[in-house]
Amino acid sequence: MEKKWINPVKFSDIMKAENIFQKSGVVYNCTLKYCNNLSRKFGANFYHAVETTQQVKSFKIRGAYNAIANLTEAQKKKGVICASAGNHAQGTALSATKMGIKSYIVMPSNAPLSKINATKNFGGNVILAPQPSFDAAYALSKKLAKEKGYIEIPPYDAINTIAGQGTIALEALRQIHDIDTFVVPIGGGGLIAGIATCAKTINPNIRIIGVQAANFPAMKMSYEKNKIISYATGTPTLADGCAVKTPGTITFDIISHLVDQIVTVTEDEITKGIAILSYDGKLVAEGAGAMPTAAILANKIKFKKDENIVLLVSGGNIDVVKYNATLLRGLELLGRKIRIKINFKDANKIKTFCKLLTKHSSSAMAMTQEQFITPDTKPGEYYLSIISLSEQDMKNLKADFTKNHITYTIIK
Repeated sequence: MEKKWINPVKFSDIMKAENIFQKSGVVYNCTLKYCNNLSRKFGANFYHAVETTQQVKSFKIRGAYNAIANLTEAQKKKGVICASAGNHAQGTALSATKMGIKSYIVMPSNAPLSKINATKNFGGNVILAPQPSFDAAYALSKKLAKEKGYIEIPPYDAINTIAGQGTIALEALRQIHDIDTFVVPIGGGGLIAGIATCAKTINPNIRIIGVQAANFPAMKMSYEKNKIISYATGTPTLADGCAVKTPGTITFDIISHLVDQIVTVTEDEITKGIAILSYDGKLVAEGAGAMPTAAILANKIKFKKDENIVLLVSGGNIDVVKYNATLLRGLELLGRKIRIKINFKDANKIKTFCKLLTKHSSSAMAMTQEQFITPDTKPGEYYLSIISLSEQDMKNLKADFTKNHITYTIIK
């Protein structure tokens, strides 16, 4: 007789984590935001579970805080350590600081200055590894933990970390009792393992669907082969928070038993997700946080009409320069942006041009001068970026340009 599977993370662990958070004043309740545009387009009821409002702009505060809160007093006195270049670093630093515990955050030598400063601002003692890789940072953190006696705070593969992440499902289901599906990004698997444990305990019929970057599909490969598989050849991804080469042991165990499906999204699809969340949802999301939305836009997930679907927006820590470039690229992929070369022969042509922009909810900016085109713009040759509110607005605008004899050249 086959032995019954026992989940190493108990529902009581998640309830305990929730109680800790309620007393802390540090971890905020997850906000569910109805997404009108996606719902209208696809016929289901979509909600974004927004974790970007946490102090560290990411769900990672949950796992880190719960892991540290469950340490013994003797362990807390030793201080905590973790290896991270991103959200887990900030979550660990802030959590430790709030509990009066010293934290040591080992980061790769090439970690962005913005993330180093953010971690320091949350009270973390940053230690840079000698090489520009997470593996180097992880090796150094293990070495220091052994030599100095610091307590390691795992980013995903630990019971208290997973339980902390699982509180998101608890909070979501208290807001909407009849959730049918959670769509969750996957890196190491702590977030989806926690959500799956919580949701399936409350209602075994809730679907749990994971989304991975196609450039780092280790968990999907492991899930399909039913054994842990490393994917060491992963190429850079916008979803850098999910760029994990080897799934966690505990997380894989839970995912293999409780997750219903795992899909992947390409870099272009992630780019579209970030753009849609910004322009339609007014949400700033990093690559990992945009993957569930990207999977819906790319028709990677099947669902029924009027189904209640929660899409995790897990974090919003994205470099400003990268974010701006991603938004513009996303608009092009969505058919909402074109770049053109145009020669305005006279002021009347400029006025007609601007009138058509307004008619079709669009705007145009001179790429070389970074100024908007207005009826007062002087005649001459311009290289423009034209942005519309929707793909249909862009199509209508182009048609009206033709009708009004406004000629231009598309710039690739």
